[in-house]
Amino acid sequence: MAIKAITFDAYGTLIRNEDLRLVPQRIVVEHGLSVSVDAVPQTWIDLYHAATRRTPFSTLREIQRTILTQVLHGLEVDADAGPFVDQFFELTTKVELYPEVLTVLNGLGGRRSAIVSNADREHIAAWTFALPVEFVLGSEDIGVYKPDPRVFQMAVERFGLQPEEVLHVGDSEIDDVVGAKAAGLRAAWLNRAGRRPRPDGPAADFEISDLTQLALLL
Repeated sequence: MAIKAITFDAYGTLIRNEDLRLVPQRIVVEHGLSVSVDAVPQTWIDLYHAATRRTPFSTLREIQRTILTQVLHGLEVDADAGPFVDQFFELTTKVELYPEVLTVLNGLGGRRSAIVSNADREHIAAWTFALPVEFVLGSEDIGVYKPDPRVFQMAVERFGLQPEEVLHVGDSEIDDVVGAKAAGLRAAWLNRAGRRPRPDGPAADFEISDLTQLALLL
């Protein structure tokens, strides 16, 4: 069946977020820790995935405060998580697009498009760029986080299409590929870093290393 619409993840797919590494770097440097900077983000990611699956729904600001408090406690650092939470939100609201994004979004050959993101309203409101898409669905609007299939189902309903007519593009094998496939969409994994696929979970229908390759799938 032909692809009639495309949903895009935001952070890591359309929007650069490499600077998030600055938060764990600050934790390690300011407190003179001997732990590797690389170990902090992995702990953070593991806690994040667990927190976004709990009910009732919590905003990312609430989740990040809890996570960073746990990270600091685990590192035996006696410090308030507040400044690190503030830095995290500064880094996730003062962002820029990957250079190819607008060209790709404007070149979809008449196909409809939208963004589905694990983002709070404050993130989306802070974007300084306009994106040529029909709508943006943030986790705070829906009350659940990807990979919950309800995120993708809501997008499909907004389009008024069947799930198999919609392609989702994202950089996370868990949030994007697993979630989209569970909702019946096709999924394209954006693997910018050339990572090896996870051995568990459903495989993406497509794998691309740059958004410009999306045109080859349509």
